[in-house]
Amino acid sequence: MKNANQIISSLQSKPQFSKLSQFHCIKKIQELFPIHLQKMIVYGYIKNNILNFVLSHPWAKQEFDIIIQSIKTPLKQIPPLECKNLNFNDIRAYVSFKPHKDESLHGGSSTDERFVERSHAEFTNSVTDERLYNVIEDIRKILNDRQD
Repeated sequence: MKNANQIISSLQSKPQFSKLSQFHCIKKIQELFPIHLQKMIVYGYIKNNILNFVLSHPWAKQEFDIIIQSIKTPLKQIPPLECKNLNFNDIRAYVSFKPHKDESLHGGSSTDERFVERSHAEFTNSVTDERLYNVIEDIRKILNDRQD
């Protein structure tokens, strides 16, 4: 009887599931980068024999360009076992300027935002012009109506 690891590895070796082995290889290469840079990598993919990483910040791109030369050489000489069937000639990165919605910052996705009126319409109206005095009193009436 096969265990779970044997089943997954046999599935990854089949042609219809080749993307699984690609993503596993990309994940292994991503683990070679420093932790602060790993957090800035949005995703990675292989296209035209080039391993591309999409980064979330321009600073990460600069850091990536500095570090990549020290990682390329060992990768070509001794690739991870997960990458034995993949051929990529170069590793590149670019910055994605698409905004990424982080639910943890907003506390959920609420489309209906309501604001509580903070004014209690408690102010003195010392305007001497009758027309302006009436306008301010109308504003006070609107504020009082919203609180009820």
